[in-house]
Amino acid sequence: MSLGRNEKCHCGSGKKYKNCCLQKDLDAAREAEQEQRRKAALAKESKDNPDLKLDENGEVIFEENPAPGVPTWKVAVLGLALLGALFLIFHLSDYTRLGGSIFGVGALILLVYCAFRNVPTVRSETGNGGNIDFGNRA
Repeated sequence: MSLGRNEKCHCGSGKKYKNCCLQKDLDAAREAEQEQRRKAALAKESKDNPDLKLDENGEVIFEENPAPGVPTWKVAVLGLALLGALFLIFHLSDYTRLGGSIFGVGALILLVYCAFRNVPTVRSETGNGGNIDFGNRA
């Protein structure tokens, strides 16, 4: 049974429904409808995309996919150790400037590689770049 706009509010305030809880109830109904549409869209997308997994509430399950292979910090440490060894060899051979140049350029290349090794990806639920996934799960 629905409440008329000019009847007393169901919350017990004594005010008319239109002046008290009508807007809150309309907002709640609108949000529930939007949530239902979102879940239906995710269910449809999960049928189209077998990699997308949903839980019992229709929410997307995000799985952590660590980068395969050697962790970035190990790549950086090993790369710098190799560049340092090359510099030392060139320095002892009286080619200090060449060794320094190789070390500097190599360190720059290593820095760029490590910075862009694990680029954030776009979340599959939005389909655009406005919702980039930096690993934060809220």
